[in-house]
Amino acid sequence: MIELTTENTQKAVAKCRQLKPKVRFIKDRLFVVYSANNSNVYHVSFDVKDGKKLGQCECKASERGLVCYHIIAGATVNIYRQSLKRAR
Repeated sequence: MIELTTENTQKAVAKCRQLKPKVRFIKDRLFVVYSANNSNVYHVSFDVKDGKKLGQCECKASERGLVCYHIIAGATVNIYRQSLKRAR
């Protein structure tokens, strides 16, 4: 899993805003993100360990240790879902 920081997510956030990929919730902290460029589908998961926010995607960029726009798309939905849980 890749640690998500302000520094390593900036480019992916910009790309995600531009492409606006579709995200589907599967289960807690697991999402399917549909590629905005082609018909590919990626599973994206998240975790928090020792206070560090971690993300993982099946795409080639993520396999190389880069934060991809799929992770950012999934993270946006994950943050929203987690905030709803806290509000209860």
